[in-house]
Amino acid sequence: MDQPARIEPVVRAAPLRELADEIFARVSPYPGFGFHNHCKRLHRFATGLMRKRGLSFDFDLAYLVAMLHDLGIVSEIDEGANYLQRSRALFRRETAGVALPVVPERVLDECMLYNHRVMAVPNLSAEAECFRNAVMIEHSRGLIRFGLERDDIRTAFDEHPRGNFDRVLMDFTWRTIKREPLTLVHGIFF
Repeated sequence: MDQPARIEPVVRAAPLRELADEIFARVSPYPGFGFHNHCKRLHRFATGLMRKRGLSFDFDLAYLVAMLHDLGIVSEIDEGANYLQRSRALFRRETAGVALPVVPERVLDECMLYNHRVMAVPNLSAEAECFRNAVMIEHSRGLIRFGLERDDIRTAFDEHPRGNFDRVLMDFTWRTIKREPLTLVHGIFF
């Protein structure tokens, strides 16, 4: 007797995630999966912090922010005094005409501009603080957790391995020192 055909659910990526992945693939010059996985881990940590802190922020929009947050370092067409401003310009250019979830523009700007800020940022939105803390979790390799569970962080690193991300970081550092050394002071630390 014939077995009934099994109907598999159709899984579709959300439009903002598809857009984020398309932009990333087009703009990132790096081979391998290290940079891509870095952005995915950042998304995971930021949204985990948002859940823990009871914040309402569209997780697909958070994915878009995470995937684009560093692309200003390598963008050749977006303008700004530093890579953080170029990342924001790239975000605005790429999302012009896209129906984004309702989030104040100031909050999106802060998510793009302050995610690498080491020192505290007075009056920073809670959502942008989650991205800032997520970057700290990422670059400390989970030694700093901001209340997230150690096992959850370890799982994120296991599911999205670093790959060649250390090599990408070296290139980021070289590009920043060569093109915009003041960003280390005005942008990253202060």
